[in-house]
Amino acid sequence: MIALLRELRFAARVLAKSPSYTFVAVFTLALGIGANTAIFSTVNAVLLRPLPYEQPERLVVLTETQPKFEEMSVAYLNYVDYRQQSSTFVDMGAFNNASVNITGQGEPERLKAQQFSQSVLPVLGVEPLLGRNFLAEEDRPHGPKAVILTHGFWQRRFAGDPDIVGEPITLDGAPWDVVGVMPPDFRFFGTSDVIIPIGLRADDLNYQSRGSHPGITVVGRLKPAVTIEQATTDLRAVGDGLAKIHEQVQDTRARLQDMHEDLVEDLREGILLLYGAVMFVLLITAANVANLMLARAMTRQKEMRIRAALGSGRWRLIRQLLVESSLLGLVGGAMGLLIALWGVDLLAAARPQAIEVLGPVEIDAPVLAYTLAVGLGTGLLFGLVPAIYASRQDLAQALKEADHRATAAGGHLRIRNLLVVFEVALALVLLVGAGLSLRGFARLTDVDPGFEPGDILTMELSLPTARYDTATEVRRFWTELERRVAEIPGVVSASASSGLPFAGASESSFLLAGEPRVIANTKMAVAYFVDAGYFETLKIPLHAGRTFTTQDTTETPLALVIDQALADKFFPGQDPIGQQLQEGMTDKGVAEIVGVVGHVAHYGLDGPQRTQYQMYYAYRQLPEQIQARVASGMTLSVRTQGDPLGYATQVREAVTAVDPDQPVFAVQTLEQYIADSVAPRRFTSALLSVFAGLALLLAAVGLYATMANSVAQRTHELGVRMALGAQPRHVVWLVVRQGLVLIVAGAALGLVGALALTRLMTSLLTQQVSPTDPATYFGVTLLLVVIGLLAAYVPARRATRIDPIGALRQE
Repeated sequence: MIALLRELRFAARVLAKSPSYTFVAVFTLALGIGANTAIFSTVNAVLLRPLPYEQPERLVVLTETQPKFEEMSVAYLNYVDYRQQSSTFVDMGAFNNASVNITGQGEPERLKAQQFSQSVLPVLGVEPLLGRNFLAEEDRPHGPKAVILTHGFWQRRFAGDPDIVGEPITLDGAPWDVVGVMPPDFRFFGTSDVIIPIGLRADDLNYQSRGSHPGITVVGRLKPAVTIEQATTDLRAVGDGLAKIHEQVQDTRARLQDMHEDLVEDLREGILLLYGAVMFVLLITAANVANLMLARAMTRQKEMRIRAALGSGRWRLIRQLLVESSLLGLVGGAMGLLIALWGVDLLAAARPQAIEVLGPVEIDAPVLAYTLAVGLGTGLLFGLVPAIYASRQDLAQALKEADHRATAAGGHLRIRNLLVVFEVALALVLLVGAGLSLRGFARLTDVDPGFEPGDILTMELSLPTARYDTATEVRRFWTELERRVAEIPGVVSASASSGLPFAGASESSFLLAGEPRVIANTKMAVAYFVDAGYFETLKIPLHAGRTFTTQDTTETPLALVIDQALADKFFPGQDPIGQQLQEGMTDKGVAEIVGVVGHVAHYGLDGPQRTQYQMYYAYRQLPEQIQARVASGMTLSVRTQGDPLGYATQVREAVTAVDPDQPVFAVQTLEQYIADSVAPRRFTSALLSVFAGLALLLAAVGLYATMANSVAQRTHELGVRMALGAQPRHVVWLVVRQGLVLIVAGAALGLVGALALTRLMTSLLTQQVSPTDPATYFGVTLLLVVIGLLAAYVPARRATRIDPIGALRQE
């Protein structure tokens, strides 16, 4: 230990004597390690950190599947049977998302709610910070109305009042008793303001139908030593028993997945891609600093030889040089940690919300340990080759050669050239990846969504059943609101709908006319419930027939508008207008197609559409009970002249004029919905481009340093050539050619690596961009060659200023 401390002090003195070299090395390392740590903090938060629940490895998520649907939510009655009849679970809990209005305390506000069964919190092993969990009698129809507040909402709305438990609050026009407050770090499948019992809705029609899948997901805790495969077999046996009794579940099967895996499966590829990119940057950084150390080691040849002559063994010399490189790595790691702290905060604004669901992304103890390991490991990595090379001494030459002659060793040049080739290859792989990602994103923004999203303001409203308990009252509200909004100067049109592209919608089953009503014949379509003027407001093109009018009511035959994809599939070569479909949303059973409109990109601009067809109902034609439920929560879409957000205040005032206690929420443009749908891809593409640019810069710096050092070593040779009549352009070409050979060699290796690795980037590429897109490969390779040639040209130009006489005299 004493010897190590002595070597550390000596290393610090040596580095302090070369402040320029030390600064460049530390700054370079700080960039690479800082970027690496910032991304690892996300890797740690999303992929490595255990979920904040008791024994999270035993938690699983239960959904359902059918031959036509890989994953569906769970029918409520099926959940009840799974819970009662399975033998491999400690317990299960059901949950889904909802929303409620709060009034009476401050301004009316729309709240995000999660509906939990009484068993969810015990399954997770979580207890409220204040108060208690729901009681069994509160988790059933017509039970006492109890609500649990999340910590953030409790602080925001009630200023952290510790006496809130037991107090009533008004939700959807009815009093609810606050029974608990959740801990500040509680997160569960998204964020919410309040938690309410799911059992209060257990007698709803869609909860009582086994063919209905109302957004319910089930979380379960496996018994000790039970595997997911064993639990799946258990639930399949329960399902087989249900299928013998209930025809609606004959093709329905339970699907289990580890809870952590369920949360991260859509994030893993993008995060690992970014982590791979910063690892490439770190390797380029290490190669750059190794180049610096090689150049410096050659200037210390005489020192090394003298120490060897005085008795220092080769291992002692290697150890001393590794201590120096490790010290550089640790200091670079400390500086990189400061960059990472800034980077984590900077990335927070652009990070997709899905990442935050898993917990805070922060520099915690594991990340600090990782940074320490990376700093030390990088120091050893980039210091090993220079240390081994510098320690190879020929004592017979120890005091015979001048320093500048010692630096001309051919092995030194070969190692530095190999490092430059390595840097160029890694940089090209990153550039190709970033180029493909950006090209894919550019193609994505050019995709036609099937409507005109510009100049549309949207806002959601949820009418409380306490004040709007009949379809007549609900219709009256929307009719009056649409009238008032349409009268606002600058508003072109306005319409309400349940379901909106990129924002979500229901799915409904249908059959062709005359088909037997069996599961095998069932088709699914995205179902929008819209008011008159919806198609005109969104400018969805009408291809045939008509759209809805105010004359489409419960007193008229049920009408349907379908999209072109449905018409092409089931009515090829026919006129679909006047044809009938069997539908499942009303008691009429059959609907007549009155119009065909263009297909809209409901789930996103790219990739497969989970449900390929779309159909539209006039919400005013739905049965009274269903109509009241559907129309109580709809989105108002307003087409304006100019900036849509500039009309938000006036539209809010129109809502207040109709109902002063009615809050609005999710006020944003339709274009923002589209932007949010590509946010994860934009986030990953932007970071990948930043890392690729950093890699290109570091590779160019490495090439420049190598060429500059080469020119310095060849001063005598170049001086002789110029003395013998070589023209400056010949000298420039001589140096640039050397750099070009390195660039071409690195580019060739990089292209091979890019062809192999970019096939893993499927999540960032659109259907129009191939992983082997020639334009991208050519463009980024040309960019790399041009930047590389510029990096080689600067020292080459400097070589033409060599004084031949002075160079010869130095020799």
